Amino acid sequence: MGDKPNHNNQPATARGALTPEAARLFDNDFLRRLEVLRLVSRRSLGGIQPAGRRGLRTGAGLEFAEHRPYTAGDDFRYLDWAAFGRLERLLVRLFQQDEDLQVVLLVDLSASMLTGQPTKADYARKLAAALAYVALGNLDRLHLITFSAGATDRIDSSRGRGQIFAILNFLADAHAGGGTDLLAATVDLQRHSLQPGLAIVLSDLLDPKGPEAGLRRLQQQGHEVWALRIESPEEAAPPWQGEVELADAESDGAARMRLTPQRVSQYMQRRQGWIDALSHWSVEHEVSLLAAPTSLPPDDLVLNVLRRRGLLR
Repeated sequence: MGDKPNHNNQPATARGALTPEAARLFDNDFLRRLEVLRLVSRRSLGGIQPAGRRGLRTGAGLEFAEHRPYTAGDDFRYLDWAAFGRLERLLVRLFQQDEDLQVVLLVDLSASMLTGQPTKADYARKLAAALAYVALGNLDRLHLITFSAGATDRIDSSRGRGQIFAILNFLADAHAGGGTDLLAATVDLQRHSLQPGLAIVLSDLLDPKGPEAGLRRLQQQGHEVWALRIESPEEAAPPWQGEVELADAESDGAARMRLTPQRVSQYMQRRQGWIDALSHWSVEHEVSLLAAPTSLPPDDLVLNVLRRRGLLR
């Protein structure tokens, strides 16, 4: 997407640049909403670590900030000889430099994410696209990972909104299905030795091992961690009653049972207990946990919820 005005009242993203699956998922209305999102979302996506944050280092062509005492191994080129003449002390000149924010999006496409209407996976894809578009527009460095069945796919993007073509195609065509293993995805991510930045997990967090170990691994890599817990209305309040067959989306397990109001109430209580325990853990470990219901348009979630919580300003 370029910065030139669009005179044809068409989405800024060219349809011909999208694969058939991407064109189905990211329709014209969604692409227009992406552009509106970019216009109304001011810098910056980043919470505690905004893009353009300042770092101190030696180097040419940067803005002088301060001195520090010379230590063995420092580059002689940055010694301040004028200061040495006045103070008879060896001092190294430090400079300020703008540093890019590294934004890492981890998108869960396991089998449990293929449930709901729309599916949680499609919602996660759209939410990831919205976050990616804002990040690219802010000239941040973007790393996008999808994970399912112990496998991960990855795309790294340079700055600029024109990269959104590749992002949308990658999201739409990524493999989906199988079990959830967030920890395996974070271990794979660690092999790439990324700079610490902002890591956002988009998942229903229904990991048989629990999502906590994966979220902690991201923190150990130095990232500020956000988890967007994606849920469908059917999960929050099951509409079914009577004789039903319940199947585990990520295994071959299935069971027939009679769903009565009492059983539905018991399920909802246990589900709320799981949410409360996860929320308590996230507060204790300084992980930002947000509910992301599929009934809420992804761009509204980015603008309204994330802005209020400080992720987007």
